[in-house]
Amino acid sequence: MVRAVSNRKSVQVRRMLACVCFAALFALLPGTASAERQNDKAAFKGTQLSVKPIEERGKKKKLAKAYKPDPTMRVIIEPAATVPGVDVVDGVQVPKDLNESGPSDEGDVPGDLVAETEDPLEGLNRVVFGFNQVVDHLVLEPSARIYRAVIPRPVRTGVTNVLNNLATPITLTNDILQGNPEAAANTIKRFMVNSTLGIGGIFDHATGLGEPLHYEDFGQTLGVWGVGSGPYLVIPILGPSNPRDASGMVVDTAVNPMTWILYDAPLWQKSIPVGTQIVVSREAILDDYDNLRKNSPDLYASVRDLYAQKRQAEIANEAAGYNPGSGVNSLPPSMVPQTLNPY
Repeated sequence: MVRAVSNRKSVQVRRMLACVCFAALFALLPGTASAERQNDKAAFKGTQLSVKPIEERGKKKKLAKAYKPDPTMRVIIEPAATVPGVDVVDGVQVPKDLNESGPSDEGDVPGDLVAETEDPLEGLNRVVFGFNQVVDHLVLEPSARIYRAVIPRPVRTGVTNVLNNLATPITLTNDILQGNPEAAANTIKRFMVNSTLGIGGIFDHATGLGEPLHYEDFGQTLGVWGVGSGPYLVIPILGPSNPRDASGMVVDTAVNPMTWILYDAPLWQKSIPVGTQIVVSREAILDDYDNLRKNSPDLYASVRDLYAQKRQAEIANEAAGYNPGSGVNSLPPSMVPQTLNPY
């Protein structure tokens, strides 16, 4: 009897312990699952949504609407590796030394260097400019690169010196017409020295003797006399010009002895001086013009403004004249051929 009672108590105790264990187990299961879910959330957070980008875009739109450029502001843009010594002020390229004075000194800057070039024929000029670019890509530039690759530098320098010496009559005539006896004396000395010691102009000994090269044409003479340049023109093959310079080219052609020496010569012989001058001038500006073409947002406008700047500087005798590769003269073709003659 006693054993039966004790067995029942032991069974009840075991059942109670089993219930307690199951209760404890069920109590622990939700905590474990919750912890696992928390770990899963920590491992995978997903992409959180945010309205910040939308707000930022809204702010940018408001700023864009609020900002209005001031047209009176003087903006200076210096293109990298284009033309040395040149800035762009209000869309017009001017020498850096003129630009350094600041906007308060604009009255001291020559008008043609800050005023926009008159270009009423821009539509037609751009068509001719495009044609000249095609000719330059197909004929002039390849010829200049072949000339540079085949002809050694000393020989190229000699050819340039000869062309400069042949242009002496043009320069001397315009020195006299401009009433500049010092420049005329310099031209005569250079011709005498280079034609004798320089063996027909192949060597430029005059520069070493203190007689630097300068170049004058009748277009510059007209400018010295006060004749305006007129509207900008682009001449097929010859490139940038204006009515004043085009008229001056005709007078220089008549003054040039090569015109009369080759007057009755065949066409191919007449073309030699002009073709040589154009190829030599194009070779001299190969690097400068490549940089200008790569860095200029509007090549036509850059060439137009550089031409106006170059001619104004030459008329004011602020440049050394014919200086291949200087940057200011970097226009293809950079110069009106000094040995031009009628066909």
